[in-house]
Amino acid sequence: MTPDVPGVTPTVVVGGGPAGALAALLLARRGRSIRLLERTTEAGVKVCGEFLSPEAVQRLDRVGFPWARAEAVSLTRVVLMAAGRQVEVALPFEARSVARAKLDGWLLEEAGRAGAHIERGVTVRDIALTRPGFQLRTNQGDLHTTGLVLATGKHALSAFNPRAGTGDETLVGYKMDFSRLSPRVRATLDHTMGLFFFEGGYGGIARTGNDAATVSLLVRAHVGRRFGLRDLSLLQALAPELPLLSLLLDEATADWARPATVANLPYGHCAPARPLAPGLLAVGDQFAVLPSFTGTGISFALASGALAARCLYESPEPAAAAARHAAFARPLARAVQRRAMLLHSAFQKPLFAAVALRALAHAPRLAVWVARATRLPAPVATTGQEAWV
Repeated sequence: MTPDVPGVTPTVVVGGGPAGALAALLLARRGRSIRLLERTTEAGVKVCGEFLSPEAVQRLDRVGFPWARAEAVSLTRVVLMAAGRQVEVALPFEARSVARAKLDGWLLEEAGRAGAHIERGVTVRDIALTRPGFQLRTNQGDLHTTGLVLATGKHALSAFNPRAGTGDETLVGYKMDFSRLSPRVRATLDHTMGLFFFEGGYGGIARTGNDAATVSLLVRAHVGRRFGLRDLSLLQALAPELPLLSLLLDEATADWARPATVANLPYGHCAPARPLAPGLLAVGDQFAVLPSFTGTGISFALASGALAARCLYESPEPAAAAARHAAFARPLARAVQRRAMLLHSAFQKPLFAAVALRALAHAPRLAVWVARATRLPAPVATTGQEAWV
């Protein structure tokens, strides 16, 4: 490990989502000096689903995540919906869903308890390469670091670590949370994930607590403009052909006056084989943006964050850690992306979705194959990590 230099922070984590927070937690538990900068002042809404695949569940088990306190919901089956058709299929594993505010909040609190220096309300405005390391310009002043864990989500930070997606960035993420669930809604969504497809997008429905549910959509911008993204109009337009969504709208209460949205999503982005700069470890969506329907986003965030922590702990200096991290994380992401991006595009076409549901009605095992084909490869995701996390 590079020796400490006066005025230089050895390792800075930018971003307090699952990837950055887990990296900080693991390093802090091993006595490393970590400084984490998070722009929000408290855990809040993230425009994503809250599906935790088995790989994510196992990793969180190892760090002691409090499932009962977080009101985690077990998921053992999926209801697939498109063009008025509906098929229920058992998942080939047990997954869970947890509200992101509870997940992110606990990881950051635990990292702080372990000794990481957590700074909230700090916005990193720009990053410049220096010798050695990086100069971070923030709303609280500048700082210099030799090791940078970049965990700021799907979009580029100014011109730093540019996105390189599929070239089709006309997609909008849309999310609405619900509470005051009727007994029928709670029972219907018990152990159940709803996944639906429509012209120009797809979405998911799941409970995220005892009296909480969420609807997350990925929709093409022209569909959003047609129905509107400022209220529930889009969900109401889709509901007649989606019984589960219709039930939720009728027997639950929307938590916000306006849905949360995010635009220009760079799906298909994957970091290059070599880091952009020595000492840079991009994690989570900064490394790879995986299609939402696979449910591997949080799992990859946790895996890449844990891998970054291990590389920084075991490598003699940040440049070597970054090179090692990229060498392991890239094939991990690519293994999912190759198959998932094809399905991501196909399921936005109603004819494909309708044919797929008919096929699933006759051969439910096809859903099992899709679920397994879009998981993180277990040997890569967990190799050498058991003693770590």
